[in-house]
Amino acid sequence: MGKINLGKKLTVILCVVLCCVQTTGCDKKAVKEQAAQIAQNAKDAAEEKVDAYLENSNESDSGNETAKPRMRDEPEIYERAVDDFFAAVDSGDKEKILAQFAPNVRKNNKDLEENLDELLSFYPGPTDRCERDGNVVEGNYDQEYGIDRYNALSWFAVVSGGTTYYCKFSYVYRDDADPDNVGIEFVDMVSEKVICAEDFKWPEEPGIFVKEDAPGDYETARIGGNPVIYVPVERKHTLTKEDVEAFLKTGGNFTDFKEQFGEPNAEEIKYSSYAYELPEENSEKRYVSFLVDHKKDWEILRVTIENDINFVSLETLYRSPELD
Repeated sequence: MGKINLGKKLTVILCVVLCCVQTTGCDKKAVKEQAAQIAQNAKDAAEEKVDAYLENSNESDSGNETAKPRMRDEPEIYERAVDDFFAAVDSGDKEKILAQFAPNVRKNNKDLEENLDELLSFYPGPTDRCERDGNVVEGNYDQEYGIDRYNALSWFAVVSGGTTYYCKFSYVYRDDADPDNVGIEFVDMVSEKVICAEDFKWPEEPGIFVKEDAPGDYETARIGGNPVIYVPVERKHTLTKEDVEAFLKTGGNFTDFKEQFGEPNAEEIKYSSYAYELPEENSEKRYVSFLVDHKKDWEILRVTIENDINFVSLETLYRSPELD
């Protein structure tokens, strides 16, 4: 009997469930339970394939197609690779850490062990949390004449001992032409000050890169999940959400807002985004963020409430019809 593609099988089942809802008025609770079971089954199947792949990632290709990961398995493969790496870092087991790098990286990077010592000194662990939610995993996919090469990478915040670090992690999970490229390609780890530096760029070179400091004297913060340079500002009175809502009713532009409330605490000119600190709520940071149009008399396009770690806004106070 031929194998059924899991994605196609799920699509068929979901279509049947949807038809049931639309044509027969199936019990919503039962439908939700069925959908939840379908999702769980898919997750279990993907995890089984990931486990099988990771156990054999450094072995030569045996010709068994089931051992070869697919692009649809990428999120699970990447999550597991990152989790395994930081678990090894927290344990301080250098051999276990190095074994996770691709054989070619270990072979060709003579400074890998020295750079690992720098990493362990810079990031002692243990890992409190690894904040990957909201960060898009990029992918590079080369497919030519049946020879595939896939790798996934993203950057994210990692918190240890109350300090936030930033990591860019690249993992090659399939290379038919040279299986010795499979494994961690590079790990870049930097401080919040470094990632906020004006000229900062991720090196993205095979191996390990660590940087703790950057020129200049400036404070940093996280707003909406993003690290930014933070500038303390003395105001006549503490800016509140109610102040912002009252201002928005006047229809003024961003220049008017600055004249009334002062300069922002953070700005990302490249993205036309400006943020002001608000009072904390339940010991959690709060900011109001403005998206503006410089070319149209500093028109306000969107105003949102943000905390420090979430990429998704907590609340939208205003959204211009132009964005629809």
